[in-house]
Amino acid sequence: MKVLLPLALLTIGASPVDHPRTYLLSIGRIPLMDTESISAFAIKTWGVQFRSICRIPSGWRIKAGSSATPSGGLEGNGSQGSTWFNKGSPSDLRAFVLVTLSAPVQRTDIGPSGSGIPATFKGAATISTDDGDVQRTLSYRNVTLAPANRCPNS
Repeated sequence: MKVLLPLALLTIGASPVDHPRTYLLSIGRIPLMDTESISAFAIKTWGVQFRSICRIPSGWRIKAGSSATPSGGLEGNGSQGSTWFNKGSPSDLRAFVLVTLSAPVQRTDIGPSGSGIPATFKGAATISTDDGDVQRTLSYRNVTLAPANRCPNS
């Protein structure tokens, strides 16, 4: 009986709800050499609901959304070389999208492709180099989330 009472009290007490949770999303930590620039990015998402685009970088187009399923996407592209980012963690891509996640971030795909559960964030950045464009992987390593209920300065 003495053991059951503490267990019963644990089940009665309020437990923290860990999901869904709302965050400000940032993109960064993209390795760049001195002569390279980020000209575009595209990220497929899973279990992410887009609440708001908080800020659109000057000279960029940003597209975000999801379907009736848990899949969605976030894309952006600069209009010309002068608007591209020459830093691997551009300040214009910090805390620029408000999202709600329905589950913790899943770092990799689980199960067979097409029938399993995809990673929460999976995509690529288009990098302009002296030798043409190359793709650099974007994943949970390049997408950071900070708890928030609204866009900054709104």
